[in-house]
Amino acid sequence: GEEESSDNDGRIVQSLFRFPASQLGPEFEQLLNLWYDEWLYTTNNENGTAIITPDPSGKQHALQSVSIPATTLFRRQCYGAAPIKSPQFTNLYNNLEQRRKEIEFQYIQDPKEEMTMLHTMVKRFYPAFSTVDNHSGTSAAAHLHKKKVVSTEDTIHAKTNLPLDYDSPSKLAFQTLKLSSPDTEDDDDDDSPTQQWSWRPAGQFSNRGMSNFLQWRVKFYHTMRTKLQRQLSKDTPGFKFSHGRPSGMYWYPPGAVREWHSNYLDLIGNTKEKKTGNEKIYASQTWRMYFIRTVRDEEFDGLLQNLGVGGIISADVDDHSAMHIIPGEDEGITLDVLQKAGARPLTKEEKQRQWKDEFAEEYSNSTFAGEEVDSGEEGTLDRNSVWRLPDKNGYVTFFRLPKLFHCIVSEEVHRYSLGFAFSDDEVQALLKLAKVDFDVYVDGKGYTDEL
Repeated sequence: GEEESSDNDGRIVQSLFRFPASQLGPEFEQLLNLWYDEWLYTTNNENGTAIITPDPSGKQHALQSVSIPATTLFRRQCYGAAPIKSPQFTNLYNNLEQRRKEIEFQYIQDPKEEMTMLHTMVKRFYPAFSTVDNHSGTSAAAHLHKKKVVSTEDTIHAKTNLPLDYDSPSKLAFQTLKLSSPDTEDDDDDDSPTQQWSWRPAGQFSNRGMSNFLQWRVKFYHTMRTKLQRQLSKDTPGFKFSHGRPSGMYWYPPGAVREWHSNYLDLIGNTKEKKTGNEKIYASQTWRMYFIRTVRDEEFDGLLQNLGVGGIISADVDDHSAMHIIPGEDEGITLDVLQKAGARPLTKEEKQRQWKDEFAEEYSNSTFAGEEVDSGEEGTLDRNSVWRLPDKNGYVTFFRLPKLFHCIVSEEVHRYSLGFAFSDDEVQALLKLAKVDFDVYVDGKGYTDEL
């Protein structure tokens, strides 16, 4: 209606963009260097590229954790479109997301307690996807969302008849600690900052801060609001960041997953009745931007080779992890928008990952395993189908909340992501800096922005 049109006026029409981060210039590269040097503790190779080495203890934990029932269930769901096609599953995912936010917004002083609560919640919740009394009339994708995965066979990592309590909250509330200098690791008097990762449901690591996190955050904010802001103001006169901020840092080892979600509660903030005064800020940050680094792992590639998966193992880091999306009701997602961002329908082989992958045993129910699952085809847009936005190392992805259901999968690489929350005005300035075309609404209609 007219009211909706006026609300959209001046806003970006498209809901998805992706391009090389280098288009944001050296000022954005300085932000990345802060992330590399003071968070990930990387070193540089002869080409000046940051080398990311996975934390050994976290990597070992992930090798087993990606094969547990809950992680396997949510990972395989990322290759099926049930969240949109079935109101039942839409509600399940929204309820899961709400419970996660309620726990996270409690700001528990001990992060391990928060992790334990999150894993307790997921362990109790995922059987809601897996109870099937009667298979008749149930589509393959829907049945996939209901089945409970029990790993009993050898997989790429180990025998997956894991200890009975391995998927207990106490085991999964796992944290890594890494000193900034390997030479001081055994020095009890060393006060070097530590960097922590926690294993979070359904299955990926996220940052939990470090001893000088506030100092790092202030430095990051300062770099955003000085050097990068000055550069942005050249293309957008008078531009200033309002509340743009880093929104999260994540590490997805091979087999890791972030289940289907829409981030709809991110625009609300604290879901408790207590008001924080920041509700308008949260509501304004309708965009997320993620910078992606992908890293191959010689040890994992060797396991793949031994298992005989896919023949010769490629050294390529692109398209071995991805964001999957379902266009749904998001009017800013069109076939043209998807294709310009580099998205594509799932391949036949990718669809089969609903039933089997190298991380847990094959689902062999003959009633469903061979059934064709709906997916988009080249040149058409089924708004209820799964589209794959393959990761490209060193690229940034912008997407708008809250209508876009999306999930993250990592199949053969360690996927590191640095996230930001931005308003529409901030994203327009960033797109102009990157020389990326976009349209804006004027009187309810989309017009191309003049760069």
